[in-house]
Amino acid sequence: MMNLVEKEIKVADIITRKLFSGEKMTEKEEGMLQEWLDESEEHRAWFRSYQEKTSYEEFEEIIRVSDQQEQWKRLESGLRGGNVVNWRTWMAYAAGIIILVSLGLWFGLRDRVGKESVMQVAVIEPGKFQGFLILNDGQKVALEKGDTLISAATSNISVSTGQVSYKEKNVGREEVPMEYNTIVVPRGGIYSLILSDGTQVFLNSDSELHYPVRFGEGNREVRLKGEAFFNVTPDSLRPFIVLAGEVRTRVLGTSFNILAYADEPAIETTLFTGRVEVSVEHSLLKKILTPGMQASWTDGARDISVREINSDLRSLWRDGIIVLDDDELESVMRMLARWYDVTYEWKGDRGERHTFTGRINRNDDLASVLSMLTLLGGPRFEIKGTTVYIY
Repeated sequence: MMNLVEKEIKVADIITRKLFSGEKMTEKEEGMLQEWLDESEEHRAWFRSYQEKTSYEEFEEIIRVSDQQEQWKRLESGLRGGNVVNWRTWMAYAAGIIILVSLGLWFGLRDRVGKESVMQVAVIEPGKFQGFLILNDGQKVALEKGDTLISAATSNISVSTGQVSYKEKNVGREEVPMEYNTIVVPRGGIYSLILSDGTQVFLNSDSELHYPVRFGEGNREVRLKGEAFFNVTPDSLRPFIVLAGEVRTRVLGTSFNILAYADEPAIETTLFTGRVEVSVEHSLLKKILTPGMQASWTDGARDISVREINSDLRSLWRDGIIVLDDDELESVMRMLARWYDVTYEWKGDRGERHTFTGRINRNDDLASVLSMLTLLGGPRFEIKGTTVYIY
């Protein structure tokens, strides 16, 4: 006998095929659909609305923005501790699972059909490669299109579209004093960096990294504000250390992501490969991370929290994809404000809770992204100039 979740997935599969493929239902399937409709007026109202007002294009959009694997994972985890459904059962109903997810979405959208979800006065384009380099002597170099070669005392600095790279000169380590540069990526920008030891750094919007032009004999230490992904060149004699606020991340050679924006509630370190040690300055707090783990620390917290996540999804921002996993609207808006270089204001009820699971393509214009959020059950938006109003 089917449990509740299995039954709803099967009904979703039936609805999908009935409404969009024109496939003829068996007598048993028609009976199951009718039984589901008879269960409540809410089911009947939803079905009428879906049948009358949902276009195939809108259905395709739901599929596009929903992360199917994440929804499967959630449904499976929801059964832990109760009836366990074999994974093959889930796969058998794969065709209908997105429509199951959309059941809740379309109740929220039902009253908005026919209304424009985003009103805009100007088109807000996505971010691009941009930033500037502050040299050791205070000189500021704009990181624009075209190749540039800058000569420092210990390294040659090559600037090309989207990337700054350092190559050490053949000079003794004790012959010249340490030099430090800072790369600054503004709101609406993104840039990558190759340090003198070969370590790759990808900087997100509204971020900056302070680092030596050439590392000395001791620790390889850099300081981060904002968000960056690091792919560290192994060196067992010279640990690589990232200071982000009060959080200190120490590695020998690995890949990891650090989020440390001043307007975010926590500093997060996510490990992809290798092993890292995360600690808090001026305290005894310390955690060792293994791949797939994320450490999070909030200012004043008594401990560093650690959880297991899908780290592959967490790194997709480098490729222009933002993966949402039950993220609150406030968190999503902070991210969008940095990438599109806008501000946002609340006009509606700020206390109303909206969460989102799906994917955002950062190459889309802002209005398209906000329309997707509305499609996923979010509020209505209005763009005026560089301000987004939330209703």
